[in-house]
Amino acid sequence: MRKKLLLADDDANATAAVAVFFESHNFEVRTATDGITALRWFSTWQPDAAMLDIDMPRANGYEVARHVRRTESLGKRTLLVAITGEMPPHEVAAKCYQAGFDLHVAKPADVKALAEFVIQGITR
Repeated sequence: MRKKLLLADDDANATAAVAVFFESHNFEVRTATDGITALRWFSTWQPDAAMLDIDMPRANGYEVARHVRRTESLGKRTLLVAITGEMPPHEVAAKCYQAGFDLHVAKPADVKALAEFVIQGITR
């Protein structure tokens, strides 16, 4: 069964390129360009992993991550990766982990390294 990955970023072009990469690695991918749409995907589609931009309209990545962590069912933990260009990176990383992210990655992200993290994180 294919693993489900949600990509949420207000930069649709960047998201499309990452989606193609993960689809070529047998992931089922959905995308969102704002936080509210991302939250809808969480409630209706229930992804195994999500890569969320921090600076999204309508609900930022921190808000999405906190909501996901509050509403997860027992035994089902979604792997959450924060991807952001916010500075300074060490302060942003601390805020990401407090919000419930499993990993913080600064833009531009190394897609191959992200894929390895996601694959390892959702198969354990």
